[in-house]
Amino acid sequence: MASKANITIDRAEDLRLLFETAPDLVFSQPLSGPLRSVNGAFQRATGYTLDEAMRLSFEDLLEPTHQERFQQTVGSQLAGAEPLAHNFTILTASGMSATLRLVFYIVMADGKPDGLLGFAQVVNEEDAGNQRTSAEIELLEKTTELARFSRYLQLLHRLSTTNHPNLDGLFVDYLKSGCEIFGVHHGALAQQTPGGWLLSAAHVAGEAAIPAIVQLFASRVAESGKTLIHAPPNEGQETDEPPGFCIGTPININGDLYGAIVFWSEKASPLLPLHPQGREVIELMAKSIAVAINQRKLTDQLAHQATHDGLTGLPNRVLLNKRLAAAIEHAKRNDALLAVVFIDLDRFKQINDTLGHGVGDELLKLIAKRLAEAVGENQTLARMGGDEFTAILTGFQQSEAAVENVRKMLTAVRKPCPVERYELFITASMGVSYFPKDGLDAATLLRNADSAMYTAKYRGKNDLHCFSAESGDHALERLELENDLRRALEKRELAISHELEVDRDGRIARFEVLLTWDHPTRGRIPPSLFIPIAEESGMIVPIGIWVLRQACLQSAAWRAAGYPAISTSVNVSALQFAQTGFVDTVAAILSETGLNPGQLVLELTESLIMRDAEQSIRRMVSLRKLGVKIAIDDFGTGYSSLSYLRRLPADSLKIDRSFLVELEMSPVRPQLIRTIVTMAHNMGLSVTAEGVETREQFDLVRDADCDRAQGHLFGGALAPSSVEEIMRNPQSLIDRISGS
Repeated sequence: MASKANITIDRAEDLRLLFETAPDLVFSQPLSGPLRSVNGAFQRATGYTLDEAMRLSFEDLLEPTHQERFQQTVGSQLAGAEPLAHNFTILTASGMSATLRLVFYIVMADGKPDGLLGFAQVVNEEDAGNQRTSAEIELLEKTTELARFSRYLQLLHRLSTTNHPNLDGLFVDYLKSGCEIFGVHHGALAQQTPGGWLLSAAHVAGEAAIPAIVQLFASRVAESGKTLIHAPPNEGQETDEPPGFCIGTPININGDLYGAIVFWSEKASPLLPLHPQGREVIELMAKSIAVAINQRKLTDQLAHQATHDGLTGLPNRVLLNKRLAAAIEHAKRNDALLAVVFIDLDRFKQINDTLGHGVGDELLKLIAKRLAEAVGENQTLARMGGDEFTAILTGFQQSEAAVENVRKMLTAVRKPCPVERYELFITASMGVSYFPKDGLDAATLLRNADSAMYTAKYRGKNDLHCFSAESGDHALERLELENDLRRALEKRELAISHELEVDRDGRIARFEVLLTWDHPTRGRIPPSLFIPIAEESGMIVPIGIWVLRQACLQSAAWRAAGYPAISTSVNVSALQFAQTGFVDTVAAILSETGLNPGQLVLELTESLIMRDAEQSIRRMVSLRKLGVKIAIDDFGTGYSSLSYLRRLPADSLKIDRSFLVELEMSPVRPQLIRTIVTMAHNMGLSVTAEGVETREQFDLVRDADCDRAQGHLFGGALAPSSVEEIMRNPQSLIDRISGS
């Protein structure tokens, strides 16, 4: 077992312990002024306490006759003389004299003399005048060694506390200091990469660097995992060892090998590295470098997080504003164009709310990747938040070139998106503003691109629009409508109307409930204008519940008044259908209003169902257990197939009006619709043709064997009172059809 008196120094922090327990006197002080530090041996030899000593300089302790010689010695060492041991007599606190064998060193700071570091030993009177004995020489060697190590630790402390702008600057500083410490001309930091050792010129200190030696020796250091010292081979000896002297140690970060720091000399081995202190110094350097690299990585990570979106990795709003400001200045200097593109995904909120945020996040990452590829290199694409992106396009001479780039972005978004087990389809609306035509500063360009984007949404989505004064008007109008819509329910501005579905004989077979909005100043606003706003803002959920309740109340009231028990169908939005308690809400409304569940038909679009087919089927089954019927609306515009319809627990099918538009123009279409109707009938589904506007179209859908027809031919959206008149006089509807 080691003696308790033994002391092991293995960290820079233990320098204080070494300082305090040294048997010799150790002190430091500025070139002029009181002592900075003294150890215990100094206090014991001089008789002064620590506080008393710190008010004196070493010169104050000297006998007056020795003070001038001390100043001369300091001056000669400042001029470059080698440190040598000298005898000086001091007066102790008790007034007694003592002879010290003293060697001191000049301490440098920022390249300038900053103070003295002294080491001394008390000598007997009879030895004071003698020449250096072997013991004195040993003392000199020990104190010199300790002084050197202290100076090296001071250098390392400076390196660890110096704020370097980047790692290259830090590496060069360490290497230059290491070359000075070890007395060599070459130093390098080699980083291990999958492709081999990376050694850049910025990491090399000294003259005539020899990367081959560094790579060879660094690889051996890495393999050994410890500090290696290599002495030059004997002259004439054949060996594959590197020439000259080398010392190196691994740099480990969190237990993983980062690289190695290596110093070498082409000539004889320097003295210091062969001592244990050499290993300690280079290992301390490696640890300090590892800490600096970790800190730099953390700083870079925080800086990246501050300027980039955490989900997609794209620049965020902060970095976009910086780049846009720089792009504007460049465009001003070069009289050039630039375009700002505001991108908003259409109905992304429905996907997010229906399938969950996990699917929504994966979709956003996929769309971000596609947009970035479409935007191209040397351009900026940023995520502003949610489902909004912004692009800065530069390097074009005509605005048409920017528009062509935007169209590529639109095409990229439209492609099917495989996310988890779904195949999703989404589109985007994009607005474009140009510098300098549409704005001279970042805020104006962004605002106008945003306005143009809302115009694209207003005109049907899935398109782009370039800013104009009209764009700004549309954006303002949309904002005003959204604000007014939030108050429309409580102000009783919303109402329901009914569109008729008639059978093949022209008699009422079913009602479809429509929503109308009578604005106090704008008049009646069409659903095509305010329903998208309600969907995007989330207001469609409370509005949808209100419509469902009103439809059930009206249908129950008609039945109570003795009118025929005709089914009423209500459209269900994706957001409403995705609500966890939707089935319970339907059951509660049926119970509250007293409506027979068999008279309620809920219309679901096939695109809504296909977003999460399995979950949709489960909810449809639950609704049918209540007695409610299910209709698949807008068939032919989504992604399902007739064969897939076999899996859906539905009662009827509504063929989209787009089929009817082409029915009269194509000889093939009537046959296609007949096929759809036949297959639907074979699956037990009745069929309604939407969009019937003329008697000729009514005849066509009847010839195709459709069960029902719906459209403006039968009166369009009717108020409850108008519906009651037709129910009282069914012949009036038949006459209307015949007279059209």
